[in-house]
Amino acid sequence: MADIGQFKKDFISFISTFKATSFDSENSTHLCYDETQEILDFDAIVENAYPDSNERPKSFDALYIYKNLLFCIEFKNQKPSQIDNAEVQGKLEKGKKELAQLLQERNIQKNSYNFIYCVVYKNCIEPRDRYKCGIEKGKVQFGLKKYEQNGFVKRVYTENVNFFTKQFKKNFQKELMC
Repeated sequence: MADIGQFKKDFISFISTFKATSFDSENSTHLCYDETQEILDFDAIVENAYPDSNERPKSFDALYIYKNLLFCIEFKNQKPSQIDNAEVQGKLEKGKKELAQLLQERNIQKNSYNFIYCVVYKNCIEPRDRYKCGIEKGKVQFGLKKYEQNGFVKRVYTENVNFFTKQFKKNFQKELMC
């Protein structure tokens, strides 16, 4: 039985950074500028597996692996009120399915790992964004709570990039420049 180290080796050519995976091509900007932490560009892994964009499933942007935790990260350079619930739910469902398949193909037991889904969005501008960034702050948004409740993922975080940066430092003792 293989471990997650084999997965990283198999996808070494897809190692990337938070800066690269958070790039918003539509607005030509990055949500995060950190280039010190290694992550896997999961969108690129899926694109490689499905060259035909008509057959390609949705996927989350990045995969950060820490011990037995698999952080599936979706960057949204939008305010929470602009984020399409069905889109982020689809990226979680299809992306996790693809990740589970890739683990299985390498004889890696997915049950040995906790999947955590993070939707990281643009920092809010008060008071315009008061509701989603104030009242809803700290709550799982975008209809994603059900995935945590039914055990599809261990945990869901839906927070702005400032929160994500602070939590990254708190949990991993590593600076993240976003």
